[in-house]
Amino acid sequence: MGVPVTVDQPILTVGELTIDDVVVEDQSVDWKQPGGGALYSAVGALLWHGHSAICSAVGPDYPQSALDRLGRHGIDTSSVLRTTECNSIGLWLLYENSGARHQFEKSAGGTFERLDGLRPSVRDHRRGAAGVHLAPQSSAGHLRARAECDGLDVPVSLDLLIESYIDCDPYHDGEVFSGLAAFLPSEQEVVSLWGHADVARLRDWLRARGFAGHLVVKRGERGVAIAVDGDVVTVPAAPADVLDPTGAGDAFCGGFLAGLVATGDPILAAQYGVVSSSFVVETRGAFEALDALDDGEACRRLASVKKSVRRLV
Repeated sequence: MGVPVTVDQPILTVGELTIDDVVVEDQSVDWKQPGGGALYSAVGALLWHGHSAICSAVGPDYPQSALDRLGRHGIDTSSVLRTTECNSIGLWLLYENSGARHQFEKSAGGTFERLDGLRPSVRDHRRGAAGVHLAPQSSAGHLRARAECDGLDVPVSLDLLIESYIDCDPYHDGEVFSGLAAFLPSEQEVVSLWGHADVARLRDWLRARGFAGHLVVKRGERGVAIAVDGDVVTVPAAPADVLDPTGAGDAFCGGFLAGLVATGDPILAAQYGVVSSSFVVETRGAFEALDALDDGEACRRLASVKKSVRRLV
């Protein structure tokens, strides 16, 4: 793939490769589906950038066939470390009709913090990167990866994971956000951490702590809200027949970073992101989404989204 631009270096996504059991209320059940924020964000980036790469760690139980299949699609897995110290992360993902989402670690699998500590350094990726996305992971993993990105002359973006088994205290001092090109939380994550969903208010809080990048808040079927100068700009979700929401936010992040690398414009990058997300929600699993990526359809959806961008403030 690669609609607007292809460069020698990939978009590098840093985070988890998981093995998921996904239950969507009254709709579907999928067992042992390859997932994780690093995987879905790599899919989202691939649509626009032409090639992406994953930096992660997996256990001996992770199927080699899945890694081989990613390679055939143009996703570099040379920075995926297979460890014997623990199993891969296994997750239950449960979606209710109300839109509520629940995520639980399986007791037989590894933990986010354990595997984040085992994965290779961002700086060890042999091909370098055109941009780096720090996908949802443990806060310790984020702090480590963020430090590894210091001095890299490429945009770095970050997305959150807010769960009961994640230590969120390191996010409250704001240190991890300084120096980022983009912070891409969901509205639910903003409410969980800061107790409100006011995009402009969060932008001011981040700026007071050294953040000078783009704040983009994902709002599900309502698209995204972007803090731009003194305004908040909304980009609607791309047209899609939603089948499975798993990975939609991560795919947005990959598409956004690919768009930011290509254009430097956060509003246009967000439009790339919602189109990437639309290909994921219409399929069940990352591999079906990879098979469905289509340049022409991506451009048609992008044109549709552009007509509905508006300023809120």
